[in-house]
Amino acid sequence: MTMIRLFFAFIFSSSFLFAQDKKNQIYLNADDVIPALFSSQSSAYNLGYRRLINNEKTLRFGLKYFYEDDNEFTLGIKPGIDFMFNNTKKWKFFYGLDTPFEYSNNFQSERKYYKIALAPFLRIEYVVSQSFSISTEPGLFFEILKIKDVDGSPIDNSNSSFSSGISSLGILNLNFSF
Repeated sequence: MTMIRLFFAFIFSSSFLFAQDKKNQIYLNADDVIPALFSSQSSAYNLGYRRLINNEKTLRFGLKYFYEDDNEFTLGIKPGIDFMFNNTKKWKFFYGLDTPFEYSNNFQSERKYYKIALAPFLRIEYVVSQSFSISTEPGLFFEILKIKDVDGSPIDNSNSSFSSGISSLGILNLNFSF
């Protein structure tokens, strides 16, 4: 409950800040902030940072972290870039490309997973105030997954695969600009 109060206090205080050029943006997966209202798949990135390079180009970096004792450890990074193609007073539209890299260690199955992907996307952002906005980033993914068997048994279950599909449908991000 304290986290929700802090979140809303930050949103309301950010709307009263004086106008300035905001070149930085931190975005959080809404499911991590208010899990009762939002739901996202476990493959979603928890935290992101965007840095405005010029009026139409933004560099991005995402971070994914998950640890569950005796079960799994996952760490992912997602560098990328996006370009604005439409901007109204309340709506901003971008297209871009992320290149996620992910490492996961499943302690129970004794397997390590290495994932690399290309993820073109469309970013739709609704501006609430100069410092706060809400966005979603549906897109596609093309990924290579390498599975390394580390259980020490004589049968090696290592494998690799290619997959593709639609990503980030229904995931909302809460964006804080500064």
